[in-house]
Amino acid sequence: MIRAFLSWCVFFLAISHHPSVTGAEILTDMALIPSGEFTMGSPEGSDGFPDERPERRVFLSGYFLDRFEVTNEAYAAFVQATGHRTPANATQAATLWTNNRPIPGIEHHPIVNVSWEDADAYCRWSGKRLPTEAEWEKAARGTDNRRYPWGNDWDFSRANSASHWAQRTIAFQSGADWDAFWGSGEGARLAKEKGIQGEVLTMPVDSFPQAVSPYGLLSMAGNVSEWVQDWYDPNYYQNAPLTNPTGPVRGAIKAMRGGSWLKPATSLRTLAIAIGVRWTAVPAARAFVAQKMRIDRRSHLPSVNSYRSHL
Repeated sequence: MIRAFLSWCVFFLAISHHPSVTGAEILTDMALIPSGEFTMGSPEGSDGFPDERPERRVFLSGYFLDRFEVTNEAYAAFVQATGHRTPANATQAATLWTNNRPIPGIEHHPIVNVSWEDADAYCRWSGKRLPTEAEWEKAARGTDNRRYPWGNDWDFSRANSASHWAQRTIAFQSGADWDAFWGSGEGARLAKEKGIQGEVLTMPVDSFPQAVSPYGLLSMAGNVSEWVQDWYDPNYYQNAPLTNPTGPVRGAIKAMRGGSWLKPATSLRTLAIAIGVRWTAVPAARAFVAQKMRIDRRSHLPSVNSYRSHL
């Protein structure tokens, strides 16, 4: 999924490069995240993962971030204007576009089956860019150190996740647990009965208004995982700058945030990190439905991905 981002320093430049974007549209569709410090990462002794540590205070300059995940409708405008490739999945039922358009009824669902390069191309076309991990995390958790965008207590009624569909908290301890649920168990049945084309359980980007983040952003937990700008490095936090960090200089894989409808509660925390791999690695299996492919490094659980853009 994509969220677009606009930093103060590139705001006017971005506007001048995309005349169709107006200041009024930015104020309507984007949220201002003011400059200042916030707490990033997990403290020692918590239930966070090693690559979320150490917890530290990070200063960010002010910026705007999309209030919603980028939709199929918005991405279709990009495809039609540029001739960019359309989203596709190795599993045919999880391919949600035909004839260069999304199938009817999903126009306001988040775009999926896009690579990081696709997300980056869309952002450049729209005069924006992908947010950094730090920018994404501050927008999701605010300055009061929230565990989830809505607060510190897990509530499966506030996010599109495995728990939402099961109507109880789901915890996957291993890839085998994931496969037992989504591959052949209750989750597979739910996807067949309620999913788009019997496969994909995305929801409109304005779902769960009661789960809005401190700055007014929706779907910062669940629905689809979101590409960010940073390369992934499990040790980056140990020596990362404390002012406007932009991630490692280089790497092999890109980071993702937010979790998805396939994920358990722990993956929907505001500080949880995931990683993405190239879409050529997608196997033709139900386990990798509705995704380019995203593999969680901790338990090798697949998930969907998309993005927001940042001006």
